[in-house]
Amino acid sequence: MKNKGKAMRNMLLGMLGAAVCMAAMWLSFAYGKDNDRNGLIMSNWPKMPMIRFELSIIFVAFGVPLYYLGAKEMIKAIRLSRRRKSINDLRMARLFDMCMHLSVIGLVFIQGVLVAIAIVYKLLFNTKLMGADIIYVVESLFYYFAIPVFAYLVFSLAGTSISFIYFVINERVKVSKICILFNPLVMFGVGELLKLTKIHYLVDFAAAMIPFGFLLMLAAGMVHVAKMPAARRRRRVE
Repeated sequence: MKNKGKAMRNMLLGMLGAAVCMAAMWLSFAYGKDNDRNGLIMSNWPKMPMIRFELSIIFVAFGVPLYYLGAKEMIKAIRLSRRRKSINDLRMARLFDMCMHLSVIGLVFIQGVLVAIAIVYKLLFNTKLMGADIIYVVESLFYYFAIPVFAYLVFSLAGTSISFIYFVINERVKVSKICILFNPLVMFGVGELLKLTKIHYLVDFAAAMIPFGFLLMLAAGMVHVAKMPAARRRRRVE
């Protein structure tokens, strides 16, 4: 692989970006103690300081470009690791490529939509509107974005995870088999299990599990890149 040092540096920056996105999601989706959920509505939204939502947007704007640096190197590493004559490897590499790009767009889009909905609810809560009217407005707003939100979420989680697991199981990615767990789909499932505990600090941590999954996947990618042979330089013919 050419420029292994640069690739590993960019993947490290990608991990930093994923960590910043974890902080962004915790700021906006950690609702605290005694929160009640009513469909899409969280009872603690009005109690949350506006600065948390503002910082969440800023963190995502800063973290996603860094994450993209690592995502590009991860895509390149997967592409170089596939067997040239394997049609399944080609298909999975293309799936990984597409879904990693969708994850970059999705982190911004999904976070932006959900934070906007929380802010709208918080602002309307302080008006003279009835509670039922506020819920109707917020849920109507969400339904306009529901299809692309779920599409980005499903493809970015399932597509990247399934293709990554394929390359690990088939030993194209030279890491331990335990790394099949290092993906956003598994971490999303862990987050859902944490929510079932009803312990508020575990439920709050679950908000950051999706970018945590991407962080772990980039970490496994760094190990793989470190094991890849360096590209040989061609000798000049004089």
